[in-house]
Amino acid sequence: MHHVMSPTGVAVLIMLALVIDWMSFGPNSVRDRIAFLIAIVCFRQGFNGSDLDKWTVSSATTGINTLKSMAGGAYVAGFVTQVVLSAMVGILAIYTVGCLLPIKASSKLGAFARLTFPDSAAKRINVKLWVMAAVLGMLAELPGGIVGSLLTTGIDALTRLVSPLPALLFGA
Repeated sequence: MHHVMSPTGVAVLIMLALVIDWMSFGPNSVRDRIAFLIAIVCFRQGFNGSDLDKWTVSSATTGINTLKSMAGGAYVAGFVTQVVLSAMVGILAIYTVGCLLPIKASSKLGAFARLTFPDSAAKRINVKLWVMAAVLGMLAELPGGIVGSLLTTGIDALTRLVSPLPALLFGA
């Protein structure tokens, strides 16, 4: 992976995304979208290929393999774990797109455009948003096909838009 941001720039943008998510100005949906889009770039640039990334893949693989072993000799237990893990990341990406779409799009897209990042109990930091940004940022290269191509292309384009912000805003 090619890094277009310095480690300092990644740290500054993570702090900026956290502050944006924590602040209570404007509609939640706009705040969530801005924080998510900055955070996913930070996780991709800062943590992809890290020990945290490897642990996440390893833990998910172990969990899936445990479920497979519980199925015993069932036909479905013959699936390839890595393909299923990749599909899970792709499905999470599709769900996240639904959460990011404006509600107005529901007139054409139905309930898919009415998905939202559920509010957290504290009503300050949206934990579900951050988990999705972390998983998609670190594991974006796993899905193949159209979904995988769109995901990595989208994050790469977003990275080009977001990467100048640390220097522009803070001189970092």
